Amino acid sequence: MKTANWMMLFLLAGALALTGCGKQKPAATVVAGVTVDLPKLRETFATASPELQTVVSEVGMGVRYADYARALSALEKLANAPGLTDPQKKIANEVTEQVKAMASQALAPSAR
Repeated sequence: MKTANWMMLFLLAGALALTGCGKQKPAATVVAGVTVDLPKLRETFATASPELQTVVSEVGMGVRYADYARALSALEKLANAPGLTDPQKKIANEVTEQVKAMASQALAPSAR
């Protein structure tokens, strides 16, 4: 009887542990009050060619390391790539504007 109780306890603990492991959607990047929706960019280009996915990674690296010239250059390549769908063009333009806003915030002198 005690063995059955212990087994039920372990099964219940395992079930509770697994229910807490739901996959969460990554959040957008926020720097200096500007939100850059990199997860949406990655999601939109998930089925694109490997070359375009590499360019999307370049955008992410540029934003992550505050290398906005690198990010904007990659976004320009992305926006001018042939064969983009309308949603891909739209998100590329949105993220370009977001990165430009982020770059201008970084360049603006802080008021102290």
